[in-house]
Amino acid sequence: MLNYRTVHLELSSKCVLKCPRCPRTELTLDRLNQEITLADFKSGFPVDVLSDIEHFIFCGDIGDPIYATEFLEIVEYIKHNSWVRIRIVTNGSYKKADWWQQLGSLLDYNDQVTFSIDGWDNDSNNQYRINSDFDSIVNGINSLRGSSECAIQWSAIYFAFNQHKINDLRLLAESLGCDNFKTVKSSKFDGRYAVDNVDLLKPADNLVAETLIYETNVLPLTQNKYIPIAPVVPAMPHPWAKCLNYQKDVFIGIDGVVAPCPWFNSGYQDNSFIKQHRSQLSIKNRSFFEIVNDSELWAELINSFDSDPLEICKLKCKNGQQ
Repeated sequence: MLNYRTVHLELSSKCVLKCPRCPRTELTLDRLNQEITLADFKSGFPVDVLSDIEHFIFCGDIGDPIYATEFLEIVEYIKHNSWVRIRIVTNGSYKKADWWQQLGSLLDYNDQVTFSIDGWDNDSNNQYRINSDFDSIVNGINSLRGSSECAIQWSAIYFAFNQHKINDLRLLAESLGCDNFKTVKSSKFDGRYAVDNVDLLKPADNLVAETLIYETNVLPLTQNKYIPIAPVVPAMPHPWAKCLNYQKDVFIGIDGVVAPCPWFNSGYQDNSFIKQHRSQLSIKNRSFFEIVNDSELWAELINSFDSDPLEICKLKCKNGQQ
């Protein structure tokens, strides 16, 4: 079945940015500017459930986790009631130093915060991460570094405007005390993104992902204590389904719905499984373990992989490996 040891959870669909190739910009969605509350989280993850979770990833699909009103309270609940490791992915804009210091006081060397930054100053970073605030991001990194042993990672997507400045970004990340520098190859170029057959954001061809899946590379900058999360051997390997092969994390969206991966309920493709079982899949109605251990429910989806896969499964997994 699914690997429930690592849970990718979207705590907020709020975001101050207007990135042009984000789902919140590309799609007409009815779940923007919402959040998972502390009460929602406790309902889905009571203390006895937390004890069997190893990792939480707080990374937005259509929002940024740090803008959840009770984000710090949720992190505090996890850290005070379990040994769960936390990974946070954020653009990092507009939070004050004391907020980052509070977060830092809750995290330790087993945790990681990734700042998604594609530029070297405010003008360059705003070429894609529109409405970001570079100075507050740098302030956030400095404040977090000064208050915590957590691992800090700088993550940059290759674009036309930064492809010749990647080494400068790495040096800046290193000067700020970041522990890792991550580069990302995206596939969201050309096609509908081109104007008069030209995509102004597209970098050199060798810096574009070859498939519809992001390609990443991580360069260590320090010898910090953080040990990357080791891959788990799948319980039920499958010829192509990444969820069953433990190559994707279980994902809980802003609506509380548990999905086998972050792509599954993104809104780009219609999803009959979600439509039919939405109530059964929500942590607002059942605890996380009640959902992931519902063998009859998941058997329906898993059996469909070999008979009639959903469009998103064919696009991202079955056809993506051919």
